[in-house]
Amino acid sequence: MRNLIVNALLAIPFAAIPFAAALPLPALAAATNYTIDPLHTAVYFGASHFDRTTVRGRFGKIDGRIVYDPATGAGSLDFTVGTDSVDTGNRTLDGVLRSDQFLDAQGNPFARFRANRFVVEGGRLVAVEGDFTLRGVTQPLRLESDRFSCGQTVLFGVRRDVCGGDFHATLKRSAFGLTRFLPEVSDDVTLQISVEASPDNPQ
Repeated sequence: MRNLIVNALLAIPFAAIPFAAALPLPALAAATNYTIDPLHTAVYFGASHFDRTTVRGRFGKIDGRIVYDPATGAGSLDFTVGTDSVDTGNRTLDGVLRSDQFLDAQGNPFARFRANRFVVEGGRLVAVEGDFTLRGVTQPLRLESDRFSCGQTVLFGVRRDVCGGDFHATLKRSAFGLTRFLPEVSDDVTLQISVEASPDNPQ
């Protein structure tokens, strides 16, 4: 089985981008391969500005794959976000964030989250744990699940199987070498990630 590329955290909206090489994973009984739907997947971020307001933004390029077994809750994922797609609604700020002072979009075009531990409690997915890579630095990251489920949807008479959910996390940007404008802009960055995916080979 192979795991996903899933675009986050630090999550901001998405479009299809080249998919990074999948990470080899242990075989999962009855697991299904899913590909994310970029139209219904989003990554948003926020950081405090002078401890008064919150600067928010999103990413517009996301790609990813998931391996998931609904019967056991076991799974893995591989998720990438194009760093040059950052969008705060402020062109000047977007340029600063793309520069080597922050995301270094030219030298590091992708941020990546790879996970092979789905934490299930009481039959419910409560978290996904893995490694997040930004600017060439990799740190552990845990995405807390706000909700997650799998089932069929019907839209315009078309029926399809879908898995999806909302997740959140907080990370220290300084851990990835993003120290510009500290402490005026907070070290803590919050991520809000919404993911929807469908089987590669629907039945």
